[in-house]
Amino acid sequence: MKIPLFDIDGTLLTGGNKVHHDSFDYALKTVYKHPTASVNEIEPQGMIDTQILIEILKLHGISEAKAKEKLGEAMEVMVHYYETHKETGKHILLDGVLDILKALQKKKVPTGLLTGNVEKIGWAKMESVGIKDYFTFGGFGNLAFKRVDLIKIAQKRLEAITKTSIPLNQFVIIGDTPLDIACARAGGIEVIAISTGNYSLSDLQKLNPDLAVKSLHEKVKILDFLHIE
Repeated sequence: MKIPLFDIDGTLLTGGNKVHHDSFDYALKTVYKHPTASVNEIEPQGMIDTQILIEILKLHGISEAKAKEKLGEAMEVMVHYYETHKETGKHILLDGVLDILKALQKKKVPTGLLTGNVEKIGWAKMESVGIKDYFTFGGFGNLAFKRVDLIKIAQKRLEAITKTSIPLNQFVIIGDTPLDIACARAGGIEVIAISTGNYSLSDLQKLNPDLAVKSLHEKVKILDFLHIE
């Protein structure tokens, strides 16, 4: 049995992400004192939240080392902003999500998140659409500076929960961007690409994921790939 690590935005959810994006601009303005800096200056899809802030600040002459000095404070400010404004945006479950999560839960498959989102924001999104309880662990964007490092973080968290050793190659990323594929390749694990975000199925297939599907509606293919009967 393989253990799935789901991306959030574009894979499980759509819509309602403006508040999350606005939280970056608020942190850039209040923590880094750069009111003109904005998340709109880069293409953030597939990047993790720490990396997004660092890349934006580089455009404004702030070194990575200097940016990292205030990242902890920036993450706290982002969470506060998100929690204060989350009612202004509505997240929507993508097709097939609930069905596959129920199937995984029924088979007692430990199911995790691997997302660029700050942990508290990621869990808040899951709670807002009623699927938080389907997930037991994860790797989140405030815990590292590179997406690939989240794989081992997720692994260690599940091992702590189960009190067992779990081989890294037992994990599979499920995501909607080229960066999800690149993350899996860099981490030495398999990846299922799903074309429910900003990239078409053909775009993702060109990058040779281990499996490519249109949506999570293709449950049979996905469960078969995960060796779950």
